[in-house]
Amino acid sequence: MPLPFTDLLRFIAAAFDRSASVPAPSFSTTAARGAHGERVAAAFLRTRGYRVLYRNYRTERGEIDLICRHGRILVFVEVRTRDRVDFGRPAETIDARKQEALRYAADRYLAQLDRATISHRFDAVEVLMVEGKVPDCTLIENLFS
Repeated sequence: MPLPFTDLLRFIAAAFDRSASVPAPSFSTTAARGAHGERVAAAFLRTRGYRVLYRNYRTERGEIDLICRHGRILVFVEVRTRDRVDFGRPAETIDARKQEALRYAADRYLAQLDRATISHRFDAVEVLMVEGKVPDCTLIENLFS
């Protein structure tokens, strides 16, 4: 007997949530590693009470990886996935130019909602994915204002 539609959706969501506790596979491209890192980050955020509203919101000047709701606050999340920290923490690569692109994209998203005054913040999730090990996620709230 097939599952009702809502049960099917819950089953799929649970499968995504389990991706954060499964050892990382090897990846042939940086893009593939990054996409997997975003899925891991979304699952990680859900365990901390975030509700993922949108993934990969694109504008002509960049994209926002995840747009979430945390309580009454809208959160724009930048995900940085790395397989090592030899050259510094992943979030250290979010420079002034990237911050400006995130602000621009967030303003565009808020304008689409017609709610420019809604409370929001910018967070980052660092995903350290070493092949064969469970991904290690670190949440940085209020990365910049």
